Amino acid sequence: METSFKPHPRNSGFTTIELVITLILIGILAITVLPRFFRGGFAEISLREQLLSRLHLVQTQAMNHYQDCFFLQINSDNYFSGELATNGDCLKTIDVLEEVSFSNELTVTQGIIRFDGMGRVRLGLSEPRLCSQFPCIISVQGEETHTIVIESEGYIHAPL
Repeated sequence: METSFKPHPRNSGFTTIELVITLILIGILAITVLPRFFRGGFAEISLREQLLSRLHLVQTQAMNHYQDCFFLQINSDNYFSGELATNGDCLKTIDVLEEVSFSNELTVTQGIIRFDGMGRVRLGLSEPRLCSQFPCIISVQGEETHTIVIESEGYIHAPL
């Protein structure tokens, strides 16, 4: 005994309204979400966020110890920060400091940035300083350019 099952015509597929709504939702997702996955500049954003985090750390260390001995040095392919030694002197040799390397394809503003005990940037020209005037701007360039801005009273932020 063989029975054939024929679906009722009303339940056999999607209605036109359902298809149109689904296509509209897929279109909205394609316009808003997909470009975020395929855009360039991930390396620049990542390095900018790392530098931003390290700047906040160095600034906090300077404020906690109320000394201007803490610094961040950015070179062409790495950056590192300095800390106080047990005798109170600043460590300036790269072999005892934590060094973070990044891609040679990225170009970053180079130099040394130092904070005072109030968390403000120390301006000066005695060393290769990053900041000689305010606002202090550190740029990270690759496929795109991203910046970090340090205001005169120590506010550090990354504009969108």
